[in-house]
Parts: sequence; structure tokens; C-alpha cells
Amino acid sequence: MSQLLPIFPLHAVLFPDARLPLHIFEQRYKILIAECVDQDSEFGINLFDNGTLHPIGCTAVVDEIVKRYDDGRLDIIVEGKRRYHLDKTVETTSPYYVGVVSFMFDREEKMDDPMRQKAIGLYNQMIRVAFKGRISEIDAATERSKLLSFVMVQKAGFDLEQRQTFLSMQSENGRLAMLVHHLEAAVPLLSSEEKRKELIMNDGYLPG
Repeated sequence: MSQLLPIFPLHAVLFPDARLPLHIFEQRYKILIAECVDQDSEFGINLFDNGTLHPIGCTAVVDEIVKRYDDGRLDIIVEGKRRYHLDKTVETTSPYYVGVVSFMFDREEKMDDPMRQKAIGLYNQMIRVAFKGRISEIDAATERSKLLSFVMVQKAGFDLEQRQTFLSMQSENGRLAMLVHHLEAAVPLLSSEEKRKELIMNDGYLPG
């Protein structure tokens, strides 16, 4: 099922249920945000990197307007909702991009519980070492989300390319496996105070 969606190209990847702060300064995006707030509607965020607009994106809603400036600029926080494939952009009277999108869903599969438990264990280990109580650990006994991987990836230290790949995957088991592979390599690096500070300063992104 496809629909028209306002598109906001960004040098960032938004995940479902993630919150992302944005500073809105271009006139066309001031208009886009004002319309979405007015209509309580979604817009799409697609990664724009090295001249390429990646087709897999995530819808966003404005969760909070943090500050309004006298010149119309805004500081806002958006929340990710649904993944989609940008099929094409279309000409409209709007000053911002508008696309035809098809929404994406995970394949039906049996949960790989050992992989899930391993990913949670590694994630909690990273959180304890790197963030020292400032971010809550995940309780494996009570957490039942079918999209838990999107919670853990937000602070896992993925770069933009890895984040985009992760967003595009339609298997929770596959995403958990990618997290485990990454965290097994990343967690030992956090014994270095320099690497730990890099992870915190980059909001979960650990440079190689």
C-alpha cells in the first residue's frame, strides 16, 4: 500500500521509536513542520549522504517543540514511527520534496531467543561501561518488543552506513545477529577511556 508523504532528506538515519533532535532553519522545512504539526501528520526522513538519497526511510512525527526563534527557526524533537521505501518523488505545489512511499514490514519468522538474549547481554554490558547508569539497561525477562533491535541500535555505536543497512533489514533475527557481531567487537574497545568518551560524545556512534 502506497501513499504520498512529505520528505525531509537528512544526514542522519531515524529508527522506529527513536527520538531525534532537529534544528529547522530552511523556509521549506519550516513550512513542512508547521503543516505536520497543524495536521498531526507524519513526514519522512531519508538519509542523504554523498549526493545520494537512500530509498529506505522512516516516518516521523513532531514529539516536542523545544524552542521557537524570532526568525521562525525551530528546535524540535521528532519520534520515528514506520519504515518505508521511497518509490519516487513527485511534482507538487509544496516547496519541499514529496514522495510516493510503500510501507515496509518484517518477514514472519520464529524468534531466535538465544540470539536475542546474547544481544541484550552485550548491549547491557556496553551500557554499563560506556554510559554508567545514564541509560537504562534492558530486562531480558520482561522485554517483549518484537522490534527490540531498534531500541538497542540507537546507542550501539553504528556508523551511518551501518545504520542505513540496519534500517533496511526486514528480519528481527537478522538485525539481532548484526548487533551481536558488532557489539562483540565494540565492547572490548570500551576498556579504553578514549573510546568510551568517543561513544558518549557521538551519541552512540563509535568511530573505527
